[in-house]
Amino acid sequence: MADRRQPLSGIKVLDFSHQAAGPWCTALLGDMGADVVKVEKPGRGDSIRYAGKIPFEVGSLNFWGLNRNKRGIGVDLQNPAGRDLLERLALRSDVVVENFRPGVMDRHGLGYEQLRGANPRLVYCSITAFGPKGPLAQKPGMDLILQATGGIMGHTGETDGPPIKAAPPVADITSGIYAAYGILGALYERERSGVGQRVEVAMLDAVLSLFADVATNTLSDGTKYGKFGSGHPDLVPYQAFHARDGWFIVACLTQAFWKRLAPAVGRPDLLEHPKFKNMKDRVEHRGEVVATLGEIFATHDVAHWISLLEENDIPTCRVNRLEEILAHPQIEANGAVVEGDHPVLGRFRTLAPAVKLGATPTSMARSAPTLCQHTREVLREAGLAEAEIESLLETRAIG
Repeated sequence: MADRRQPLSGIKVLDFSHQAAGPWCTALLGDMGADVVKVEKPGRGDSIRYAGKIPFEVGSLNFWGLNRNKRGIGVDLQNPAGRDLLERLALRSDVVVENFRPGVMDRHGLGYEQLRGANPRLVYCSITAFGPKGPLAQKPGMDLILQATGGIMGHTGETDGPPIKAAPPVADITSGIYAAYGILGALYERERSGVGQRVEVAMLDAVLSLFADVATNTLSDGTKYGKFGSGHPDLVPYQAFHARDGWFIVACLTQAFWKRLAPAVGRPDLLEHPKFKNMKDRVEHRGEVVATLGEIFATHDVAHWISLLEENDIPTCRVNRLEEILAHPQIEANGAVVEGDHPVLGRFRTLAPAVKLGATPTSMARSAPTLCQHTREVLREAGLAEAEIESLLETRAIG
């Protein structure tokens, strides 16, 4: 069978986004073979380029982690000639992605309603913090703000502790995934109708979706949850426990696991304890269950407990730090890390695309672009003559 093209081969994406949510969306599209052109302001670029010690023109490793499989151009949106050039590029694109506050692109004449007349096949994705309208629409949004506003920090941490943000930027990454998901749906529908459409993702909605299992309880029954700690409000024991030399997980998702756990740790009597007998009882008496098991687990090392629980088919694992899981042989087996070329570091390692397709593989075909790296290349492909490119350079419309 002849080699098949990547799923999004031939799809042109013009990426106005910055920081994390939008760039992650377009990186995912690039993984599928889309031709993603990232637009940045000459001399300044995406602000996440400044997150490390590497010169901003090259970009921080944070930037490189979020912007694979893209070409980069420098165009000044504030410059009239630059704005006009971006309109020309948008009108020959299949997808436009932006994550400015609502109304910004409209004020520049690059909003969806202003572009779709000349490019009815355009799929236009806007990622906003709180949505295009409503009392919070114009508030600034970033991962920390959305984790706090959306309830993640309010329910993360131990009962008597302060609010804790999730370690990774879950609001940004989740929003980027949903945006890519929406774009793919719109592109698929366009194959049937021939017409594009607007895709909107509010980061607030993306964050709330992470509570899909428990939010219905609050909405329907008025349930008020506290801090979740390392566990789950409806399951006990289902959390981290401290052994003599570190932390590990015990995950009794069902009653069958509990029936194996109690005798495995030498306490078969707990099966008949009136406060511990079934999941409802254990949830009601969570503190006593956790304290009892905590005393038991403190007597041996993590390795002892993991070995014992695995022998008894009880879900368990070590609580890893990032450097530990990245060094785990399972990561190598999954092909979850790839190498690329970096202008300062030489060969560097980064995460590979998480989605793998059997016949049309995803890949890191190119590393992140340096600032303005592909401006001339992209503009030539768009049909601009060398004289026009030089004129735009002279007026500082491009870089």
